[in-house]
Amino acid sequence: MALMAAKPKPVKTSVLLPPDEAARFDAYCRERGYKKSTLIARLIREYLNREGFSVQRKLFDEHR
Repeated sequence: MALMAAKPKPVKTSVLLPPDEAARFDAYCRERGYKKSTLIARLIREYLNREGFSVQRKLFDEHR
């Protein structure tokens, strides 16, 4: 059986919103059938892609 590389675990990020914006976002997700965390992740990814932002990976892994 071949060994597969472990998939990195997602990182949790908290977002603080004013109560009125939080209620609006909650209603939007409920009405459109989105999970809040999934939509936030997609919006962040789309924004960073649109901005053309990427992180250059280190040439050498310091933990080896």
